[in-house]
Amino acid sequence: MNDLGVIDRFMETFIRYIDSGFGLLSGDVAFLTTTLIGIDVTLAGLAWAFGGEPNIFGRLIRKVLYVGVFAFILNNFKNLADIIYRSFAGLGINASSGNLSADNLLHPGRIAATGFEGAWPLLDQASQLLGFPEIFGNALTIFVLLVAWFLVIIAFFILSIQLFITILEFKLTTLAGFILVPFALWNRSAFLAERVLGNVISSGIKVMVLAVIIGIGSTLFGEFASALQGKEPDLAAAMSQVLGALALLGLGIFGPGIASGLVSGAPQLGAGAALGTTAAAAGASLVAAGAAFAGARTATGSGLTALRAGTTMGSAASTAWQIGRATARVRPVRCSCWNAWCDQRRRRRRNAGGTICRRRLRAQR
Repeated sequence: MNDLGVIDRFMETFIRYIDSGFGLLSGDVAFLTTTLIGIDVTLAGLAWAFGGEPNIFGRLIRKVLYVGVFAFILNNFKNLADIIYRSFAGLGINASSGNLSADNLLHPGRIAATGFEGAWPLLDQASQLLGFPEIFGNALTIFVLLVAWFLVIIAFFILSIQLFITILEFKLTTLAGFILVPFALWNRSAFLAERVLGNVISSGIKVMVLAVIIGIGSTLFGEFASALQGKEPDLAAAMSQVLGALALLGLGIFGPGIASGLVSGAPQLGAGAALGTTAAAAGASLVAAGAAFAGARTATGSGLTALRAGTTMGSAASTAWQIGRATARVRPVRCSCWNAWCDQRRRRRRNAGGTICRRRLRAQR
């Protein structure tokens, strides 16, 4: 894995395991299909028997044809998915008038290798400007050449990864949808299969749009590889390479969104796509600066943590003072024996006072 074809081997491995997954899931899909067909036919037969349907034979023929169509789809699902992929990919390549084929889309490593070859003269020119006395005078030129090389490499690498993800998305969608297609045999769960089939078509449209972009861009990839061969690139040539690479990157990232736009009926490309691509490039250029800022932020965060700890201790002390103040207002609770003795003494005083008043009243009479 010491070359740029490693992503091609990754794709071949994923596709091989995904294709073998159809055979591994065929038993479970067959059991689910049989169960759902039995449920649907049983419920339909009971409804026809007790509902008094006048045209039972016509409904039976319709049910048999419906089940037969989905049985054909399930038995040939892998081949049908491959036909859909090749059809959409072929339509995209034919629309771009390119010399590619559907199998060429399975090699995204070629796109990455093209970007690497096209950006190599920039790095070679920057290395020739190095030297102890000359590095200070050529520091700005070296920096611009390195940034241009980095952006061209990142643009083509991301375009290659976008192709890799789009094709694997179609393959994974068909594999995951294979287990959900039998739910169309029962009308209560048919919505699951409808969404799966719609997702497969949407993924196929994404493959077609990306095939158009790759087919048109294939004529430009050769220009990237030969534009600076045997020449000393200046800043204008470096920036032209960056602009062309970012243009292809923007189409590669936001172009497949046209598929969702076709389904939803809304445009997907615009100034936001250009701004998003520019922001991505700027973010890639500021990675090193972000790492340095992260170190300073960590030191500042330690001081803020200590300040928050002191504030928390002050809040805790204030809370403790308020609790103590509220507790001081509460009268102390005495024991139950002392309270009982005090109550008994009060009753004796009241009784003694009543007896003295009665004796004085009798003496006056």
